[in-house]
Amino acid sequence: MSEERSGSILSVDFGNVHTRAVLIDLVEGVYRLVAIGESRTTTGFPWGDVRLGLSRALEQISQITGRRLTQKNGRILQPEQADRSGVDMFLATASLGRPLRTVLMGLVPEVSVASGLHAVAGTYVQIVETVSLGDARSEEEQLNAVVLSRPDLIFITGGTEDGARASVLGLARVAALAVALRKAQPPAVLYAGNSALVPDIHALFDDKTTLLVAPNVRPSLEAEDVEAAQLKLAMAFNALSAQLGTGFESIGNMSHLGILPTAQSYDLMVDYLARALDGNVLAVDIGSAVSTLAVSVDKRVSTIIRTDLGIGHGARDLLDAAGLEAVQAWLPFNASYDDLLTYALNKTLHPGGVPETLHELYFEYALLRAAVGSLVRGARPAWHSVVADDPDATMPPLKRIIAAGAALTRTGRPGLTAMLLLDAIEPTGVTTLYSDPVGVIPALGALAHLNPAAVVQVLDGNSLERLGVLFSVTGRPRIGRAALHVKITPLKGGTTMTQEVEGGHLWIYPLSADSQVQVEIRAVGRGLSIDGKSSVRLDVTGGTAGLIFDARGRPLPLALKAGERAAQMPLWLSEATGDAIRPVDELWLETLARDAEPPAPKGKRAKPEKAPKPKKQRGGNRKKGTSAEPDNQGEGDEMDELRNLFS
Repeated sequence: MSEERSGSILSVDFGNVHTRAVLIDLVEGVYRLVAIGESRTTTGFPWGDVRLGLSRALEQISQITGRRLTQKNGRILQPEQADRSGVDMFLATASLGRPLRTVLMGLVPEVSVASGLHAVAGTYVQIVETVSLGDARSEEEQLNAVVLSRPDLIFITGGTEDGARASVLGLARVAALAVALRKAQPPAVLYAGNSALVPDIHALFDDKTTLLVAPNVRPSLEAEDVEAAQLKLAMAFNALSAQLGTGFESIGNMSHLGILPTAQSYDLMVDYLARALDGNVLAVDIGSAVSTLAVSVDKRVSTIIRTDLGIGHGARDLLDAAGLEAVQAWLPFNASYDDLLTYALNKTLHPGGVPETLHELYFEYALLRAAVGSLVRGARPAWHSVVADDPDATMPPLKRIIAAGAALTRTGRPGLTAMLLLDAIEPTGVTTLYSDPVGVIPALGALAHLNPAAVVQVLDGNSLERLGVLFSVTGRPRIGRAALHVKITPLKGGTTMTQEVEGGHLWIYPLSADSQVQVEIRAVGRGLSIDGKSSVRLDVTGGTAGLIFDARGRPLPLALKAGERAAQMPLWLSEATGDAIRPVDELWLETLARDAEPPAPKGKRAKPEKAPKPKKQRGGNRKKGTSAEPDNQGEGDEMDELRNLFS
């Protein structure tokens, strides 16, 4: 990453529901978050132009700061003027729109193809076809497969530096023929293989082809370098966004880096934080149509992007992708597939809506927990410290968890946000929880390409909401028996207090983000531990949710029957928020006469889609994995195109 010093920085993230603008500026020589603005995204009917939502968000910042940010024609005023109007740098990220349909070509699945999959981490890419030397199809069959997959991009990898030549050129010739056969909508081509072949690659494609060249993603068998290829992939995403005809072309032209994928920011920031904290870090963003999980375990970064796990526009797809049982498991009452489908369809029609009743609240957060759980399960195979196929395997210790997306960060209660993270992720040991309700992470991830120093300073300036510190007991505590013995001593004077936390319960100690205490905590009971230890003592700072002591155990002992969950879940909700217990209506517990299973398509029993598996990690110090979503051919693709046409 090259560093470019600047003064004021304006970054805007375009989501499917919200457009969020962040103004960063120098305050006494240090970069700080100065103001934020937010508006509904206006890419869909009746506006069809994201610039309208952008202008509304910028108007909010102007009202807060008294600073004019745009010219009369609506363009961002750059650079900053003598009267402090305008900004020195404008950056844009986006997570709306469909992913890049991509054909991945490489020589060996375990080497160049794997590196190509790592490169697409953090970019909205849907791998629709893979071609390699291990492919048993003839060259003609490979060509037909590439053409019929209707790609937006062909990504060619293969050959170490000064390594294989003829076989890589053979793949490139197939790509060139595929481009020629799709003259009406030719795909872009990204080459990131043996750099000695770059002149030959240029010769294969005519001037009308959008050809991007990046350094070799696999320069040697032992090394991998994907960052440059990721930036080129972001450029391809930017080009596709500009073709949508909804104002993105104009915004991309104003931005210093075009329009970058939002998920790429999570990938970069998780990697940075894991190295800075010397520990494992996880960030999860549950969006309206796209959800992202980026996690660094043992300095290996894995990023998963799912376009079928959204809580708004994608709620209908979420229900099928996560599976009916995964959603029902988080409901303290009986609900059929039709009940959940009705709620999901309403969310799809009104993605910005919020639950208005307790019944809807449970539906909303059952879908949310199922979405996060699907992301976590998809990422587990990449973690060397857990057994992927063991359902009872606990999470590796996480030093920090960051929650993003309005569904997670705008619950109205910090304790509720914290509890949702605890339920869906089941962290172990001592973990600091953060929330990003204003969309700072996308801004910092984009800024990291140009000014890493500013990123560090903004993070140090408490730009994220600190929820608090979580202490989780691992093992199976006995219900009603003491599981944790807690002693809390204020560091600046005050009364020391002790507390016994019984198994199956949460206990919250209110402590603000500017207060510190010493916590001594001891696990009580056979087989119980905290981060592998029987006792822990450390100084901690509070947060908006305070200090959270989770004595429910790991794995989480969620009851299998709805009647038992009706006693569990209202209690947990009350303990997390401090509200009185709101019992589940007995009518909700009545067995429903309707079939609880979803209708089977085309005469077959419906099965939830399995969570995609990240590929094997690459060598070197920094490793990334990604999950490529399977391509659903036929009617599903046609429906996607119709949705894109009217969205």
